[in-house]
Amino acid sequence: MLEATLAAVPPREDAVEETTMSGPVPIRADTGVWQDLLVFRDKVFCLCLGFAGNAADARDLAQDTFAKALAHYSRARPKNAQAWIMRIARNTCLDQARRRKVRGPLQPVSEFAAVDWRTPEWNAGREEEIAIVRKAIASLPRRQRDVLVMREYGELSYQEIALALGVSSGTVMSRLNRARQAVLRFYREEHHEQRT
Repeated sequence: MLEATLAAVPPREDAVEETTMSGPVPIRADTGVWQDLLVFRDKVFCLCLGFAGNAADARDLAQDTFAKALAHYSRARPKNAQAWIMRIARNTCLDQARRRKVRGPLQPVSEFAAVDWRTPEWNAGREEEIAIVRKAIASLPRRQRDVLVMREYGELSYQEIALALGVSSGTVMSRLNRARQAVLRFYREEHHEQRT
């Protein structure tokens, strides 16, 4: 859907109106901006998937991220477009999580429900493991969770994460290490409890 929207953009420098959920927002219709930002679509989607926990919400969050990025690109003129758009994606995901706390959680759609070549036992076991890991990630302090999701789901380098969060690379490495250790501990405890 995003690619179809991008293909319809005229190759002009004129300002056009883009309609978002909050109403029309003037954006620059420079195809170079679209192409510059579209390079990061997979990373943005993966990052959103890490925060959202399901593909449908991740697609919506990625689309919101690109709408925000396009609306503000001409004013922001970021030096590092990847760090800039990943920060927008992170903030968009955090905003949605805050709204969910107020409204209550929605039941995620299982990514494995549509796969029919696996046995029901395998699916159940795999979904349990995924649920434990997601629960572990959700239980992390926000700073550790942000770094872990940006690294593992967004596949950003330490320097890119540091730039996006405004911290040093050493801080990123420290938070990432603590987050991984906490997730591993949580997984082992939950997995052990389920086996006994």
